[in-house]
Amino acid sequence: MISIDLSGRNALVTGGSRGIGAGISRVISKCGANVAFTYRSNEKAAKMLEEELNSSGVLSLGIKANATSAEEMRKAVQICADKLGNLDLLAINVGMNEDASIDSLSYEHWKEGIDLNLNSVYLAIKNAISYLRSAERGDIFLIGSSGVYDGGGGTPYYAAAKAGMIGLMRYMMRELPQDNIRINTIHPCVVDTDLLRSRYNTEEKIEKLKSQVPLGRLSIPEDIGNMVAFISSDLGGFITGQSILIDGGRTFWKKT
Repeated sequence: MISIDLSGRNALVTGGSRGIGAGISRVISKCGANVAFTYRSNEKAAKMLEEELNSSGVLSLGIKANATSAEEMRKAVQICADKLGNLDLLAINVGMNEDASIDSLSYEHWKEGIDLNLNSVYLAIKNAISYLRSAERGDIFLIGSSGVYDGGGGTPYYAAAKAGMIGLMRYMMRELPQDNIRINTIHPCVVDTDLLRSRYNTEEKIEKLKSQVPLGRLSIPEDIGNMVAFISSDLGGFITGQSILIDGGRTFWKKT
């Protein structure tokens, strides 16, 4: 029987206390990986997740850190590596989106969106890369968006930043394979999280979203976690430099 075994892997998930990040943390911990995750403000959610993951027999810790602060991310990565023993799996999930047109979006708000959605990716990789290079195998996952293909909903900075991830990944493919590090970008779509529910805040809106998905349901955070676990395992050992849609078929089929 084929199974996914991530025993001995040490992971850091940024923005990992809720939503997609928590889904990734839960799945890879169930596969045996030790997991540290960053969070910005929700200490209650972070503590609950830390206790949940620790109860499954792996090491887990939540680390409070601002993903756009170079110093806080340096410290977060160091804490992760010190507490878990090293760092060989990095999933970068921090981000934000909202409803704002180009007309209503100020330049300051644009810069804030780019900072959180794209510059945070650079900071996470910059601080983790030496640990990943020293590991027997390293994996980096960028959590993008189906908006890189269709523009998405929400605001311009979100689609622009997520598209920027692809350029960064393609550049990193020049460096990382020689160090046995794989990098891939996963593009979710309509994931059932509190963020999505805040934008689509009625059952009528949720049902309309479901009707746009050929598979007939919203994604759940664990769908993204399952892909991270698969690629991180020996089963996904030949996958790198890829943009992978996890969207139930919605992006290229969406009904108007």
